[in-house]
Amino acid sequence: MSRMIKKNWPILLIGLSLLVSGYFIVIKPLLAVTTDQYHSSWHEIRADSNEDGASLAAIYNLTTDSAFSNKDTNSVASGGAFRIPSTGSPEFGEGTSIGTKWQFIICGKNYSVGADNAVDNTFSYSVLGWAKTNGPLQVIGHGTGILGTQAVGTFPDGTAANGVEVTAAACTYTHSTEVFVSPDAGFDGAVVEQVAYITGDANITAGYYAVTTYTDVCNMTFSGMSSSNNGKAITITMNPSFWADTLTLAKVTKWPGSLPDPNTPGGRTSGINVSNSGNNEIAIITIETTGIEWIQFVFYGCDGATGVEAGALRVYGRRW
Repeated sequence: MSRMIKKNWPILLIGLSLLVSGYFIVIKPLLAVTTDQYHSSWHEIRADSNEDGASLAAIYNLTTDSAFSNKDTNSVASGGAFRIPSTGSPEFGEGTSIGTKWQFIICGKNYSVGADNAVDNTFSYSVLGWAKTNGPLQVIGHGTGILGTQAVGTFPDGTAANGVEVTAAACTYTHSTEVFVSPDAGFDGAVVEQVAYITGDANITAGYYAVTTYTDVCNMTFSGMSSSNNGKAITITMNPSFWADTLTLAKVTKWPGSLPDPNTPGGRTSGINVSNSGNNEIAIITIETTGIEWIQFVFYGCDGATGVEAGALRVYGRRW
């Protein structure tokens, strides 16, 4: 036995080297990805957008736009598809993505002027996918959404989400009449029921409030204010972003996978589902992205310019 080992030690040494190399090249990266996926940061999947078209058919004609070459070539910042990077070793040939479930959350702004629709503007969406560089367009799922009352405050990318400051100079607040006064006509464009984030000195409680009366570009009133005295140096940022708290799926049978179908507990599984919907918190879309390298959210039925629907919609996603 010892003679055989001595005779073949070069071969054994080469084999051992290959095993060690294989561990560091293939096994260790996969283990690292499996562990790290539990600490995945949020990525911007879709930048600010109103509707892309009146319907999915108006955005992508499945009769003529099915080929990979018809995929939107814009960047994510311009509404294009997001590329899900491969994380596995190139030794597998085409690359792999360990832990191929992704979570997605949607936020937007309320553009309603209706008294019964101040913070629950609506939108419709479709999720589309393409495989590698030659896959046809695949409709993963589609549904509707409603913005809730959980304000974004700060987007996951670190930018402010509290809206646009409508006053170039600090406005003042009269406690007895709840009237805000802008010295430089900074309230131009505000409408009744539009939401604002208001902050200022110690006399006023910072928070989100809706416009109850819009008198002119210099004067307007907010409801539900809490203050102890007249306020000075008040800052108003109009139309902050809110997370979608309600999401629906038209069909969960469009995309195969192992996720439980919420409509059939203990039964059928799917590759897409929605959780935490309808709780005035953040609703989540979970998708098994196995085989998909490009994913795109497209919106319709949400033209903020109409004043009755959500607008400036954003999508964020992360490995899960």
